[in-house]
Amino acid sequence: MQTFEHYLMSVCFDENLLDRDSNKQEYFDTWLAEQNTKSLIIYAEGWGRHIKLHILREVTKLTN
Repeated sequence: MQTFEHYLMSVCFDENLLDRDSNKQEYFDTWLAEQNTKSLIIYAEGWGRHIKLHILREVTKLTN
């Protein structure tokens, strides 16, 4: 299961294609520092939906 930080990294890199030589951690740190509270709340809601879907899939496996 993804942590919120890993979820944010996937959002960052999905929105911003980087070349192979880019320092991904440095790019992510800069991107994260530029986010405002409203954006982080939106991302947190998306992560919550992601986690709920993961839990639903696991429960479905157990009940089938």
